[in-house]
Amino acid sequence: MQDGDVHIWRCELDTDTDPALLRRFAALLDENEQRRHRRFIHARDRHRFLSSHAFLRLVLSQYAPVAPEAWRFITNADGKPFVAGPRGQRAPLFNLSHSGSVALLALSMAPCEIGVDIEQHRESRRFHALAQRNFAPSEALTLAGLRGSSLVRQFYDLWSLKESFVKARGLGLRLPLDGFWFDQDAGCGRLLFDVAPVCETCPAAWSFCSYRLAGGYSAALAITHPLDRAPIWFDARPWIEWRLVEVPMRGRTRRITAN
Repeated sequence: MQDGDVHIWRCELDTDTDPALLRRFAALLDENEQRRHRRFIHARDRHRFLSSHAFLRLVLSQYAPVAPEAWRFITNADGKPFVAGPRGQRAPLFNLSHSGSVALLALSMAPCEIGVDIEQHRESRRFHALAQRNFAPSEALTLAGLRGSSLVRQFYDLWSLKESFVKARGLGLRLPLDGFWFDQDAGCGRLLFDVAPVCETCPAAWSFCSYRLAGGYSAALAITHPLDRAPIWFDARPWIEWRLVEVPMRGRTRRITAN
C-alpha cells in the first residue's frame, strides 16, 4: 500500500460458525479482547465480535510480517484504538465498524485521522425526531421533507457520514453531532461539509466518501488526507482460504467537498 492509498475491507460476519474455526479465531485475541468477548449475553453478538476482531488482526497481517495474534493495541481516552506493537513495526492507521452482519475496516499508511462507519437500514417512525435532536438544523430540515424509503436511505447516509467523522476525530461523545454538517448544493449536486468552531478542525483538511451497499447498508469514510485515488475495496473471506481478495466496489459512491 502506498501512503496516498486508502483500503476498505468488507467482511460478512455470519458466513461461517464452524466451532473449530471459531476456536482458531479466539486464539488470536488478546486478554482484553477475550474479556470483552465473554461479556456479550447473546450468542450472535459474541460471534460477530469474535469474527470482526479476528478479521482486523488477519487484515493487518496482510500489510506487515506480523502474526495475527501478535498485534497489540492501545486506546486513547475516548476509546479509539491504535496499533501499539510489536515495537518497531510500521502498521497502517485503521478504523473498524460493524452493523448487522457486515464489518468494514479502513486503513491508510498516511499520517492522518481516519474513520469508517457502516449502518444497516432499519425502519423507524422516529427519524425526524432523531434528526431534530442530533443533527444540525440544515440537515434536519433536509430530512423533514422526505418520507418512506427516501427518508430511510438519506437518514442513514447522513448518519454514517457523521459517525465516520466522529470516529476519525476519536473524541467520542465530546464531539457534538450538531457541531458539523453536510449540505446538498443544489447548483452542482455535491455534498458540502462545514464545521462549527467547537470541532477545532479545518473543513478543507477533510475528504469523505459515501456509499450505499447491497443488502440495505449505508457506509462512509472520513480522512484527513487528499483522496487522489478512489479507495480500493477488498472482500475478506478468512475462514474460507485465510487470504483476502480484491473485489470491485458494488454500490453508489459519492465524494464530499469542504465548504
